[in-house]
Parts: sequence; structure tokens; C-alpha cells
Amino acid sequence: MYTYYTIVNMKKDINKICELLLNVICEFYENDSKARTFGTDTELYHSEIHMLQCIQDNPGLHISAIARKLGITRGAASQTVKRLERKQMIVKEMNQTRGSKVVMHLTPKGETACFNHKCAHEKYNTIISQILTGSDEEQLKFLTDFLLQFEKTLKEK
Repeated sequence: MYTYYTIVNMKKDINKICELLLNVICEFYENDSKARTFGTDTELYHSEIHMLQCIQDNPGLHISAIARKLGITRGAASQTVKRLERKQMIVKEMNQTRGSKVVMHLTPKGETACFNHKCAHEKYNTIISQILTGSDEEQLKFLTDFLLQFEKTLKEK
């Protein structure tokens, strides 16, 4: 028997999708916000590993430039740098060309953490790629458009 897709059914489906998406976001957030060691003997938090990644990807940056890249205040960047220095993930040194600027470099321990952080991202990429394999162009476009619109809306709030 043929049934019509009613507004009531559509609202139920949309509510299920909303609940599922929020559950996925919460699960990801809980996993991502936990301190991890990233192959070292030291726990690192989200802000710390992403600062390490920024330092690795942009060698020779000083505190102000790191803060701008990460979209945080100089004070927050300075505090995170101090924690990373205490955790022996980075070393500070004077810039060879501009003696008044202090730049950060990763220690071998910091390099290990960055490598393992990239591996963790690759695991997520693999999971997502496996799920999306077999999707047609229209499905991928819909999902991309939905996620872009969702991201834009979140940034506006």
C-alpha cells in the first residue's frame, strides 16, 4: 500500500535527525575534550595539542602570531606556551633575525605528540571516508551543503 509522506512524518524524521546529530556532537566533544597523551608520558588538552600543531605547521612564529593564527588572545597563547614549556613539549628561543622576538620550537616529545595527533585525525578521516564511500554526487552535495550551513549558523550565534 502506498503511503504519503506527511508533514507529521517529516517532523518526526527531522526530530530524529536532530537528536542523532546532537548525540554525535556530544560524543565527539566528550572524546575530543579529554586529555590525551598522544604517544608521550604527558597529558595534553585540546588547546595544547592544537597549539603544538600550529607551531609545527608554522615554524618561527612568535606569541602574537600564534595567537592570531589560533584566534585566541595573547594572554591565552602565553599561558598555553608556558604549560607546553613546563611539559617539555616546546622550547623558546630568540629569533635569529629579529632578536627581540621569542619563537617556539617543538622538542622531540612535542614532535611525537603532533605525529600521533595527526594519526588520530587520519583515523577520523578513514571512518568518515568508509561511511561516505558509495554515496552518489547528489548525496555528498546535500551533506556538504547541510554541514556548511550548520557551521555558518553556529558561527553566527
